[in-house]
Amino acid sequence: MSRLVFLSALPLNSIDLRSFCIHVKRMNEDLARYIVKEAVSNRAEILSFIRHGAVADLINQLFNLNLKVNSGIYQWRRGDEIIVVSLKKQIQEQEATEILPNDLEFHYVYICEV
Repeated sequence: MSRLVFLSALPLNSIDLRSFCIHVKRMNEDLARYIVKEAVSNRAEILSFIRHGAVADLINQLFNLNLKVNSGIYQWRRGDEIIVVSLKKQIQEQEATEILPNDLEFHYVYICEV
């Protein structure tokens, strides 16, 4: 079964391959929404390793998901589709609950063995 995984960063030590290639594509919210829609229609497992509550809430709102804040450790699996969600700029602690869609940047990541 394929997986769609939301990450705030890609830890390279999560990839248990000796030699690998990482393909990264910056994408807009619409393309991210399309990827999520395809994952849902294909009944892919959708996981989140987003530790920040406001970011997780905004992802849920934007993509009609019900992901929980997760501080677990991501372990890559062959076939994983990854969306890295990051803030375009650092925000102060007191502003952390005021995250807007324009504050987010999306990257599609695909990993392959070489």
